[in-house]
Amino acid sequence: MSMESAIAFYERLEKDEELKNHIKELGTPEKIEPYVRNVLGFNYTKEEMQKVVYERNPEMSDEELESITGGSFGALVFIFLMWAAGAGA
Repeated sequence: MSMESAIAFYERLEKDEELKNHIKELGTPEKIEPYVRNVLGFNYTKEEMQKVVYERNPEMSDEELESITGGSFGALVFIFLMWAAGAGA
């Protein structure tokens, strides 16, 4: 598990619309987590991704950050994607 992996995954999500759409289609954290880890090969903890989200999104309110970072690994990814879509990212 590594920060480098969390950063790499975050950066890929920012650029890869097809990946974003596929993760949204998976729809549940229980499906997202194994896909990200086993298929895509990104291996990081929820805490590492939380740190990346905090650092990369200073415009988010405390409430938004809390709602995004409060869940499981897969939930974190899914909720962040939903937030990003709503924020126009």
